[in-house]
Amino acid sequence: METVYFRFEEVVLGTPAYELYLEFRYEIFCKELQRIAPSSCPLSSNGRPMETDQYDPHSRHFMAYHKATGNSAASARVILPNPIGLNVTPRYIIDRPLPYPDATDDNTGEISRMAIAPQFRRRQEDRDKPFQGDPEPEMSCQPEINRRRQPELVLGIYREIYLLCQQENIRYCMAAMDNRFSRLLNTLGFPCVPVGPVNENVQPPRRVYLISALAMERSLSQRGTCTLSFLQAQDTNNTPTSSNIRPI
Repeated sequence: METVYFRFEEVVLGTPAYELYLEFRYEIFCKELQRIAPSSCPLSSNGRPMETDQYDPHSRHFMAYHKATGNSAASARVILPNPIGLNVTPRYIIDRPLPYPDATDDNTGEISRMAIAPQFRRRQEDRDKPFQGDPEPEMSCQPEINRRRQPELVLGIYREIYLLCQQENIRYCMAAMDNRFSRLLNTLGFPCVPVGPVNENVQPPRRVYLISALAMERSLSQRGTCTLSFLQAQDTNNTPTSSNIRPI
């Protein structure tokens, strides 16, 4: 799917696009954030390191590209229900029973490896600035103090995840998040329910949250914005504007 400035495409295992996607993950999670040891990363057919794990074959993956330049802008995957479980299971304590009685292993996935390229990220200084327009000059080619927030990319990622989960009949998703990000999502109308304690052994400290598609739809429908219709839209270039969506 597309928005005004970004194109979102699913990447399939075994394709050149999939290798580029894993190279992008390496740049963020291994090189920049240093959350994964680079020594454990294989090389692509182009000789560049890739970040991958045992959950990738059990996941669906997508990339976002900046339409004007073709640059990689973001990545994410949804781990589907599978025999080896979810990525959060061995690393976090998850309290049972879950807060939603109908949440089972068969209808719960995991949002994972979500990353945005540095040139398309907002910064603390972007607070309360206009957010419409082309992110290339607004976010990449301007001094840091002049950057403007650009929600289109983040909303596009959420839409891809939402539609993918609908296709796979996934009604719930787990995600490991820090408290700041979970509070932000709750403020925006994406209810995140904690289902375990904070793991202080990961950096930054995070805990597992459970997100219900039905609870999210109810929350967004009560807000009087077009965020829900954007998430559910099947057509392209249907991007909310500053007058009908809360900033991200």
